[in-house]
Amino acid sequence: MKTPTRLSSKAESNNVSSLLVPVQNKSLLVPNVVLAEVIPYGQLQSMNDSPPWALGAIEWRGELLPVLSFEIANSQVHAQDSETARIAVFNTVSAQSRYKFYAVVVQGIPRMVRLTEAEVREDNQAVAGQAEKMPVITALGKAVIPDLDYLESLLSRLS
Repeated sequence: MKTPTRLSSKAESNNVSSLLVPVQNKSLLVPNVVLAEVIPYGQLQSMNDSPPWALGAIEWRGELLPVLSFEIANSQVHAQDSETARIAVFNTVSAQSRYKFYAVVVQGIPRMVRLTEAEVREDNQAVAGQAEKMPVITALGKAVIPDLDYLESLLSRLS
């Protein structure tokens, strides 16, 4: 007997697997393929002559990754990290980056969501920071789409 094939609706096929990544006072909305892993917040190694947004470096899978503060990169204050602070390891999206991965301090565990284009709209009441592509409103609340190209361009400034 032949097994019936499930037909997916157009709405299902337009779902994008995404993550809501908690940072201080907001969530970043990113495609799930951007995030390689979330690891415990550990002791950061210092980096010589680094800009304020570069908090240090952390070893991950045999590589030394720069750790960024999204808040400082976005011209905001990086307050005390919460007890739930973690390190999110991001895959780089730019072929020009000398790093394959970099890390961002996050304030908890990212939440997987599946959103359609209709469930995400620009938040015209909010102003995007320099590290933000667009503030958005989703079916789950407000978030920001980070400017990953901008964050990765900062990495080129590291010695």
